[in-house]
Amino acid sequence: MARNFLMFFSAFLFLSIPVSSQLNENELYFPGFKDLSANLTLSGGAKIEKNGILGLTNDTIFDFTSDIVKQLQGQAFYSLPIQFKNSTNGEVFSFSSSFALGIVPSYREFRGHGMAFTISPSKELRGFSAQYLGLFNETNMGSLSNHLFAVEFDTIQNTEFLDINDNHVGIDINSLASNISSAAAYIDDSSTKQNLSLISGKPILAWIDYDASENLLNVTISPHSSKPRLPLLSFNVNLSPIFHEFMYIGFSSSTSSIGASQSHYILGWSFKINGEATALDLSSLPSIPDNEKQTGLTICL
Repeated sequence: MARNFLMFFSAFLFLSIPVSSQLNENELYFPGFKDLSANLTLSGGAKIEKNGILGLTNDTIFDFTSDIVKQLQGQAFYSLPIQFKNSTNGEVFSFSSSFALGIVPSYREFRGHGMAFTISPSKELRGFSAQYLGLFNETNMGSLSNHLFAVEFDTIQNTEFLDINDNHVGIDINSLASNISSAAAYIDDSSTKQNLSLISGKPILAWIDYDASENLLNVTISPHSSKPRLPLLSFNVNLSPIFHEFMYIGFSSSTSSIGASQSHYILGWSFKINGEATALDLSSLPSIPDNEKQTGLTICL
């Protein structure tokens, strides 16, 4: 009887652990973020919505009395640092991350700047809003001392960063001038590239996979839960000189400077060192709010 009690008690404890929780120090799984704000460090406009979705930034507010557009940025980092490098030889581990994102413009005519997944030596970045996505500022753009990696989902074309268009995915190292980028798309089962709109207001799944043995970074996106066979971006890079031994992982976004912006959401997120991140199912994740407006600006009198 004692043995049966112990088995029952152990099973009860296991089932009592929230599914949106840290599995161990090198693996995370968040199928939604409800009641999980303690595990995340939120700053700027970032907040956990009632339905468990993570909102990074929302509508820009136009102050009519002063003709000032208040640009916002929002960031959400996992609160604890992750060990990314072997302490003995200084080599970066392989890693994998998957997350579901959603971008909803306030007005179809005006866009915000987008959002980025980032791996950073700090969870308190000193980045500017607007085109800097909260990651960098005018003085540190391109500096090797940043030790910052990001995958951007960019929805405005900034010529100063050599953006290819206003709907692209890029790999960024220490700068928003992407090392490699491509128009947002996924490769279907027939190996045909299918274009995707980042501002569709519909969920998009993203996978970021780094193979340390090959020094190969792949970025894949899809509107479906199943991962495409071929990635959108493949980039040969040794991340060992970029990363510190311990780094923070999270997301950053910022609003536009033209009076109307867009909301950036993360529906779910998984991450793993030396293995494949836990799969996410779009049908089981919280829904994206439909907050697109038809015309006009949000004003404050």
